[in-house]
Amino acid sequence: MMLKKTLKKLYFVPGATLNTGARRNMQAVARHMAGTKNPLLLNIGSGNRFLGGSSLARGDVRLVNLDIALFASVNVVGDAQQLPFADEVFDGIICQAVLEHVPRPQDVIREMHRVLQREGIIYIEVPFLQGYHPTPGDFFRFTIEGLEQLLADFSKLESGVCVGPASTVSWVAREFLSGILCGFSGNPAVRRITVFLAGWLTFPIKYLDLLLARRRNASHIASGIYFLGSKK
Repeated sequence: MMLKKTLKKLYFVPGATLNTGARRNMQAVARHMAGTKNPLLLNIGSGNRFLGGSSLARGDVRLVNLDIALFASVNVVGDAQQLPFADEVFDGIICQAVLEHVPRPQDVIREMHRVLQREGIIYIEVPFLQGYHPTPGDFFRFTIEGLEQLLADFSKLESGVCVGPASTVSWVAREFLSGILCGFSGNPAVRRITVFLAGWLTFPIKYLDLLLARRRNASHIASGIYFLGSKK
């Protein structure tokens, strides 16, 4: 039993992706909200981390973290498809890596539009080319054009790549190598071992995104994309 607990503590697989855009984009959100006093922000699907959140470190920012599970930093437990808030109460909304996990992303977009004040800021990140990651479900992938169409009721300020093409290769290489090593077995114990080995062998690839993510055609095989806009 002691050995099992020790192995669990030692088991760590580095992430396959590198989000090079979140911090920069959060700075853009902060700039667009610079004239708003005591801004109220909603972070949908906050989980236990907020990528780039330190860039919003203003003393007067009021942040509400919402998720379907009660993580340590969550303020409100609720469903993004039916937000438990009144109309037009938030000055800004952040939604990172959530829309692929809900069966009706259009409902989430509609709810965000409802609770956001006019001219309020919205920032969304979604996957384009990523492996299957059900937490708890995994339903969709988005191109930049598809994301912009989904958010047609908002005015686009900018859109682009937040997780670059090297992260795509890193993730695919990890999954493929792990699959080869275990014969694409469905055995959880075997897969944990092969993911551990493959993860440590392939994760350095993602750091190429420090050079590639902002290149003109990086969006063609980017791992993740973003949209920054405002309510019309």
